[in-house]
Amino acid sequence: MNLHVDPNAYANIERMLSAIFTLCLLNDEIDPSQLDELVRRSRSKASKRVQKLKPNRTKAMDLVLLGSVLHRWNRNPSYLDSDARPFPLRPRGPAPSVHALFRAEKRANAFAQGLNQMESAGLIRRTKSGHYLPCKDLILLHSLTPEMVGNLALSINRLIETLLQNTQTRRRKGTRLIERNALVPDLPSRYLEEFKTFSREQGAALVSTMNDWLENRRKGKSKAGWASNAATVSAGIHVFAFSESNARKRLLR
Repeated sequence: MNLHVDPNAYANIERMLSAIFTLCLLNDEIDPSQLDELVRRSRSKASKRVQKLKPNRTKAMDLVLLGSVLHRWNRNPSYLDSDARPFPLRPRGPAPSVHALFRAEKRANAFAQGLNQMESAGLIRRTKSGHYLPCKDLILLHSLTPEMVGNLALSINRLIETLLQNTQTRRRKGTRLIERNALVPDLPSRYLEEFKTFSREQGAALVSTMNDWLENRRKGKSKAGWASNAATVSAGIHVFAFSESNARKRLLR
């Protein structure tokens, strides 16, 4: 390991790999030598895929922070006009301002960089008066960032952890985390674009509802009388759609 690199930079990747290896080791049909061979072949295929994809990487962005800022801006009544639409904000100063949104997240020190990143990513726009307006209430990026790679690693780890937790014998009578899928193996290709649109609409509605529920219950928004040092957990959902070419699958058989 490069000692000059922050070890925390590897934490998410380590979690993902650990979760995947856990599944492999739970499979009695895979012995250590076979696992080593799987790792070797997987690395080789990954290298070829990266060379083919030539990913477009951009500077690091704190997606969780910026997403929370946009959520406050689009949902907090103090930042909405009479038509429930976000009104233009001055960049600095007391609330209502963009800086105040970052202070509400206890991340005032990230304001300057966050403002620039939101503007460059097209998440907000500057008005003629020098104020800012949000262009959308969610973040959709089309280039890779270190945070996106980290979130992907965490999502894979969380999915595996969910499966493991839900299948533990002692949890059979308890409330399980949701893990569902809907798929067909033979959707006609002419419906692919329609599927993409429909799944985005339905997924966005679910994520928006869950995001409101979670944001309204975050620490600091609890009812009076709750202990300020109450225990917390990371909780959320991850939604994605997929499509695979059956023609490619047939070639691999």
